[in-house]
This record gives sequence, structure tokens and C-alpha cells, in this order.
Amino acid sequence: MTTIDSGRPAGPARNAAWRPNTLALGGRRAITEIKAFNRDGLALTLILFFPVVMMALFGTVFGDDPTFGPPGAMVTPAQYYFPGMVALGTILSGFQNLSGYVAADRFNGGIKRLAGTPLPVVSYFIGKMGLTLYLIVGQTTILMLGSSLLLGIDLPTSWSDWLTVAWLLLAATAAWAVVGIAFACLAKSAESASTLAVLPVLILSFISGVYFQFTGLPEWLQSAANLTPLRWTASGMRSVFLPPEFEFVEPGQTWAVGMSALVIGIWLVVGLVLTRLTFKWPPQK
Repeated sequence: MTTIDSGRPAGPARNAAWRPNTLALGGRRAITEIKAFNRDGLALTLILFFPVVMMALFGTVFGDDPTFGPPGAMVTPAQYYFPGMVALGTILSGFQNLSGYVAADRFNGGIKRLAGTPLPVVSYFIGKMGLTLYLIVGQTTILMLGSSLLLGIDLPTSWSDWLTVAWLLLAATAAWAVVGIAFACLAKSAESASTLAVLPVLILSFISGVYFQFTGLPEWLQSAANLTPLRWTASGMRSVFLPPEFEFVEPGQTWAVGMSALVIGIWLVVGLVLTRLTFKWPPQK
């Protein structure tokens, strides 16, 4: 009896050699996450437009007269608070929102169902990071365009400034994202994760130079904020969006952008370790 050699391995061997492409599956998972999120129009609107609404409130409450800053370089309240609102988006998208999404997947059976498919755990995280990137980029773009058009905020004109904004935005969001995933793994329910995540965001936003001038806070609060990425993300953003004279009213009379990179990098590494220790992907069968 004559057999035909197709040049391909037999069925079992071929199946054993096949492996899902982690990056490709992660990209598809990110698209799925974004499409699913876009179906909730109210949540999408609230998340994307929250910072620009806050900026509009600052402009309305405090007016548009230059009242912040050293003599000869004073800016409007909206201009002063703008860098902090850009920084705030990193903890909102990276920590508060993502921790809620991961906790929901834990308790509604989403992770268990995905673990029963060929989807690798890395692809799951790529999907979540893709959704987070979508939110932070959309949120920041709306904030910048809205603040520029409605409040007269001056945006950077040099590539170096935009590069600083980009790496601060991405690095800080990534650091908060891995911390948020670890936080979600410690929650006892999806509801508790969403509720408890509000507390650190609220506290840090008040002590990190987002809603108040950082140097006007008590020294012990400044020392506590110095340990967190939000404080350093806010000061890094101020180095881009505020006049150079403002550097002399910062702690130590310097923007300390290098320290921003160091603190954010440490939190990114610690967050990755915590996520590795706390996140459990059910064994695939």
C-alpha cells in the first residue's frame, strides 16, 4: 500500500509543536478589552473627561488672573494645576481603574474561563495594559486639547519636552498598573477593590502637588509623598508645563527629574514582584 508523505509532522506531533503567539494573542485581547469597554458609554465618558472637567472647575473657581508663582513668572491657577492633572491620570487609569477590572475578572469567573483557553497569562496582562494605554492616552489627549482651547494652557513646543511627558506618562502608568493588579489580588470582592482603591488615590492626590501647592504642605506630608510615584510624576510634569523660574520654588530648588525616573522605576519593579507573588492563573487543562 502506497503512502503519501506530505512533508508535515503527523497530527499529534504537529499539535505538540504548536504554541500560541503570546504577543499576537495579547494584541487581540487588548482589542477585545477596548471594544468591551467602549460599549459602556457612560463609564467611558466619565473616565476620559474627568480631568478636563476638573480643569474647567479650577478655571471657573479661581479665575484666569495670574496669581501663582514667583514675581515676573506668575501663571493662572489653571496653568499651575494643569501638570498635576496630567499626572493624576496615571494613577486613575493605572491603579484605580485597572484594579477594579482585574478584581471583576477574578470574582465573575472571567480569569477562570480564560485560563481554560490557550491564552497565556502574559497575553492576559498585555490585554489589560492595552486597555490602560488606551485610557491614559485618550484621557491625556482630551485634557490637553480641552485645556489649550478652553483655558489657554500653553503646550510644549520642543520634542525634548514631549519626550519627557511621554516617558513620565507611560512609566508612571505602568508602575501604577502593576501595583493595581497586585492590589486587586488582595481584595475580598470586586466591590471592595473598587471602593478601597479610591482611598489611596484621594489621599495621594492631595499630598502630591495635584490639588495643592506641594511646598505649601507640612514637611511630614511632603516626606510621605516623596515615597510615591505621583509626587514625582507631578513635579516632572511641572518641569515641562511651567516656566523655568518655578524650579526655584520646588523642594531643593530643582525639578529632580532624575529622581522621578528612579522612584517610578523602583515602584515598577516592586509592583512586578508583588504581582508575581499575588496573581494566580488557574492551571490550564
